[in-house]
Amino acid sequence: ASGGYTAARQEIVDLLRQRSRPYLFSNSLAPGVVCASLKALEMVENSDELRIRLRKNTAYFRQELTDAGLDVIPGEHPIVPVMLYDALKAQYVSAALLQRGVYAIGFFYPVVPEGKARIRTQVSAAHSQADLDFAVKAFKECVL
Repeated sequence: ASGGYTAARQEIVDLLRQRSRPYLFSNSLAPGVVCASLKALEMVENSDELRIRLRKNTAYFRQELTDAGLDVIPGEHPIVPVMLYDALKAQYVSAALLQRGVYAIGFFYPVVPEGKARIRTQVSAAHSQADLDFAVKAFKECVL
């Protein structure tokens, strides 16, 4: 863990520097984190392409999982939880997905409430439709 940063108007940054206890006791960010953050901000300032692709990928993946009969928590966020409700099943499905080349983590109590176990997936703008179809196929093989 390397910490974080605040991207805000100068007045807010100044206020946080004076009032935020974690700031007083924190270390500076590693140069690589700073460079990557600046590049990410530059990319989103100059183009909507990645954001648009992420939204399309997320909507597609959510719909494909739902159409396959899986229980997906509704939303637009690229973190797509596939509900399994059982901790052992979440562990099994996570391992089975990994064997098929899909890295998705099982979440269960105490990370989520008992009886709310799930597989946590995260869609990216870098995923192709073929990548998403591959993951959906793996889910069908492992869950259904």
